[in-house]
Amino acid sequence: MLLPTSRANTRVLLVLVVAMVALPVSGQQQRVQKDDEPIKLHTTLVQVPVIVSAPGGRYVSDLKQPEFTILEDGVKQNIEVFGSVEEPFSVALLLDSSGSTGAALDQIKSAALAFLGNLRPHDQVMIVSFNDSVEILSELTNDSAKLASAVQSIKGGEFTQVYEAVYTAVWERLRDVPGRKAVILFTDGIDTASSEISEEETLDAVIESEDIIVYPIRYATRSDVERKLQAKLRGPANSSYTPAMNVKLEESMRELDRTYRRADEYLQQLAEMSGGVVERADRLGDLKSALGRIAEELRHQYLLAYYPTHHEKDDQSRKITVRVSRPGVIVRARPAYRIAQ
Repeated sequence: MLLPTSRANTRVLLVLVVAMVALPVSGQQQRVQKDDEPIKLHTTLVQVPVIVSAPGGRYVSDLKQPEFTILEDGVKQNIEVFGSVEEPFSVALLLDSSGSTGAALDQIKSAALAFLGNLRPHDQVMIVSFNDSVEILSELTNDSAKLASAVQSIKGGEFTQVYEAVYTAVWERLRDVPGRKAVILFTDGIDTASSEISEEETLDAVIESEDIIVYPIRYATRSDVERKLQAKLRGPANSSYTPAMNVKLEESMRELDRTYRRADEYLQQLAEMSGGVVERADRLGDLKSALGRIAEELRHQYLLAYYPTHHEKDDQSRKITVRVSRPGVIVRARPAYRIAQ
């Protein structure tokens, strides 16, 4: 399996910058090198998804290329590609169908179907279900009947392979797809079953993948887990807590705190590194509206690309700054990228 490189540096990089990948342009022509001539590096096209909104939250969708400026490490770059908000997008929809969501699986399916109903004719979606394993129920397609059938076929499991699902969608499925791309991840963020892919490897995959925005939708499972834990510790009905039970419960609650805090941090990292946002669905009824907000944002996304004036291909992260000349707007984009080695 091909894995992203430079994993040992990921934690340091996450503290310093949020990164996106830049991949060599396919079909790049290179002339033959002479023995005494320094080797030329592949020209790299850096692609930057950009969201622009007004202070009240309304998306600004009528900007033209001359209104944008991109800086890399403070140096102005020439915008070579400009994608308007009217262009179609490709989305991997990752749905947690583990034991923590089993009772609400019908609501999850209903929300996913509503999201599909918001798509335009040329938008493409991939349906991925994950529990004890990761299952690609539909590859990228705009066939609404196939997508609806894929959603309806989702079956519940017990455990959760969050890391495997993210890695599969980002690194193995979407990375080489052209155009605007996004991953929508519905989960509580807690991985209980991934064996081949680690949390760190998924973060590297996001850092070193081209222009993929990740939108985690965090589903709150804490209260259900606490109730199950208390029932397990309490034992038979009407039995009272012993001091030992109280100690065990307090230890378990502290461990839950650490687990959920780490899960929240992981989802936040996925969003920040890719230029996305974390949506909250503390109740299953919130899922449909969260998916609707993401669909609306995807319809108002610009895609800018440039060839960096800094040609060296190294392991360093480079800061990206996107500015818009129109006054009073808010710009959101990946703040940095790192070239995959």
